[in-house]
Amino acid sequence: MTTKSNKLQYGWTLIAHPSFQVFTNKNSYVILDQYNDVMIRFTLQETEIEILGANWNLNYKINLGFKTLKIINTPEE
Repeated sequence: MTTKSNKLQYGWTLIAHPSFQVFTNKNSYVILDQYNDVMIRFTLQETEIEILGANWNLNYKINLGFKTLKIINTPEE
């Protein structure tokens, strides 16, 4: 799977497929899939991430040590 790293606030990094779109408003983020459907909404602080909502089939990993959020899903062919 090809991924792209996106730098976020507070030293966090989002790792996801390059076709997914990232929108931000200060420390709030929305990730859209290839159909422009919301995959996940979240906010960041220095030491925490708060998931405000996510698609029912979203697979992701959060690594607090490296401050990364990795979206494991790939676009449907």
